[in-house]
Amino acid sequence: MPEKKTGSVPALVSPDKNSAREYIQANLLVWGFLVILGVVSFFVCGGVMDDVTEGTLEFLFIIMGCGFTLVSILDYLYDRYTSRQPATEEKQS
Repeated sequence: MPEKKTGSVPALVSPDKNSAREYIQANLLVWGFLVILGVVSFFVCGGVMDDVTEGTLEFLFIIMGCGFTLVSILDYLYDRYTSRQPATEEKQS
């Protein structure tokens, strides 16, 4: 039977910062999904480029795609330029 360690405190682990490559991969995944969704919605709307189809595609690519890209850029900048050092508690003797 394994012995229990008493008095040991688990070390605080600092979360790793995401690399730019991970943000680019996430953006490619979302933009790929939006392209597929745009093609499907084009054919669901009748396969004709009318006001409804244009509005749908504008919403998908401008609002959803560009919005996600802007948020991921801001998240990358926040992740890169802020320190994530955990607060350490001082031992009181």
